[in-house]
This record gives sequence, structure tokens and C-alpha cells, in this order.
Amino acid sequence: MAKTSRIIMLTVGLLIAAAQPGLLAQDKGRDTPETVLATFRVKADQVDAFLRLMPKYRAALREKNLVTAEPYLLLQGEEDGKTIVIEVFSWINHDVPEHVPPEIQTYWTRMNSMVEDRGNHRGIEFPEMNLIQPRLP
Repeated sequence: MAKTSRIIMLTVGLLIAAAQPGLLAQDKGRDTPETVLATFRVKADQVDAFLRLMPKYRAALREKNLVTAEPYLLLQGEEDGKTIVIEVFSWINHDVPEHVPPEIQTYWTRMNSMVEDRGNHRGIEFPEMNLIQPRLP
């Protein structure tokens, strides 16, 4: 893992832990928030449109009460010289992503058309992340 990626992951972890310190991995259940780290490998000709879409998408998720207010991060960077966008957020519970309304599915369709698979990575990856308390030296 590149040094920049490690720094981003550490920073994201610290920000998430600070935002919701009581929500630890062992507390996880179906009714608890599901925190994800979404990575979007945006096509070169779609970067501006993608970045304009993200605030609208976020507002729609909040309006429908599908995600928590915090944590929320939107980061832009590069991976092998190509744009990536990383979004960190929490669904209100683990069942929400499988039952989003058609309005949100429309956003997903549009977002999928704006990304590309690269190497061994899909255009969009969104692993669930565990909120942890970092051990300080």
C-alpha cells in the first residue's frame, strides 16, 4: 500500500472513531449503523460531473433518512495517476443498502456509468468498515 494511501486510511479511521467513539466493532448488529468506505474510480471525462453529483446524492440520502449525519468525508485523490473519489459514511442500519428507494437507485445507475474498472478493482468498491478506538503510543 502506498504511503499516501496508508495516511488517508489512518486519517479516515481517526476521524470516524472521533465522530462515533461508542460504536465499536463488537457493538455491531443489524440495527446499528453500517459504516462504509466507498471508492469510486471515476472516468477521466466524468470527474467534474461526478463531483457535482455527489452533494445532490448526499442530500437525497439525508432527505430519505438513509444515512447518519456523521461520519461523512468526501476525498479526491489519485491512484496510478487516475482520479479516485473516496466517500466515508454510515447507513442508518445494515438493511438499508438492500432496500433503497428508486430515487437512490437512479443515482447509483448514473454513478456506475461514470466509473470504470481498473486492474483488479471494480469501478465502485464499498467495503464495510469497523469503527475502532485507535491505540495511541
